[in-house]
Amino acid sequence: MTTTLPCHTAPYAMPSPALLPSERSGLFCLPMPDQALAGAGIEAGSLLAVDGQGSPVQGCLVVAAVDGELLVRRLQRSGSRLQLLAAHPDYPLIEPSYEQDFAIWGVVTEPSAPAARPA
Repeated sequence: MTTTLPCHTAPYAMPSPALLPSERSGLFCLPMPDQALAGAGIEAGSLLAVDGQGSPVQGCLVVAAVDGELLVRRLQRSGSRLQLLAAHPDYPLIEPSYEQDFAIWGVVTEPSAPAARPA
């Protein structure tokens, strides 16, 4: 079980989805979990500053939990539906449905360079 750490400390660990809801009050960092946004210049391991109280709006990057999996994707609205878009062709568009466990846990405020991996 891991927790997120403030942006000025290390090492960084991907938080457990069970831990994040209680940490939604404020700013936290997490590493980009995959290459889904590599086409937008955000590589796996890049540190992302996330505002747990930020308001998700059209086109912003969000941290979302979909069926227990943490994702970072661009939020898009299509009519009355929400879509989570990747910027890499290997990652499909996600349209969360009412049948899925879905929550947006924060808005990415600032991506940074890839994090150094602890030895």
